[in-house]
Amino acid sequence: MWVEHLKIAVYAVRCSYFYSIQVGSNLRTMSELKKHKIMIACSIFEKELKACLPSEGSPEIIWIDAGLHADLPRLEEQLKKVLEKTRVHGTKVRVLLGSGCHPEICRLVRRYGAGLAPVKNCIEAFCGENAKKLEENRTMIMTPGWIRAWPNIMEALGWDEVDVRINLGRYDRILLLDPGIDPLTDDEILMFFDLTQIPIEVEHLPLDHFKRILDEFLR
Repeated sequence: MWVEHLKIAVYAVRCSYFYSIQVGSNLRTMSELKKHKIMIACSIFEKELKACLPSEGSPEIIWIDAGLHADLPRLEEQLKKVLEKTRVHGTKVRVLLGSGCHPEICRLVRRYGAGLAPVKNCIEAFCGENAKKLEENRTMIMTPGWIRAWPNIMEALGWDEVDVRINLGRYDRILLLDPGIDPLTDDEILMFFDLTQIPIEVEHLPLDHFKRILDEFLR
């Protein structure tokens, strides 16, 4: 899967980090945390997650920047900080990252008594078993969130345009799966094509599978 290939470029690309809720200051007090569900989520899911969660009873979300997939030590460091801050007796903590996002993520999440999403990566969360078929014929799967995260990924890796084209040279096409929540503009698609020099095809992404994953994950 392309996510694993990106991580190979770093481990030999593949959540600058930010939180929508800052861990040290804006997170709820410990007494308040005990009354809430907490979700630690990769920002790659931001648009889709906000569209799928119910308006009532949704967990409080701490976002981790998707660009951290290109800097695994920092990803682990930030996960530890958030998990430590949210480790409160009686609080249900769920981590919406894949088991393949970091080699130690399963062990790390278990250590803090949190729950990890039952998926290997974000593409599997969106597409389920269909992801493997979509990746056939040297296809790289992307979402609007991933394309918009590429500047951070390139910065973390120290890549320029040449590095991108070399490392993505194994692919014959990019399949952009777009649920239509906040679609990429024509200019954004053209800019990414100019960067990668790989033909881009756009396909609608239904969110039914993602909603089922969330429903089971948050019970």
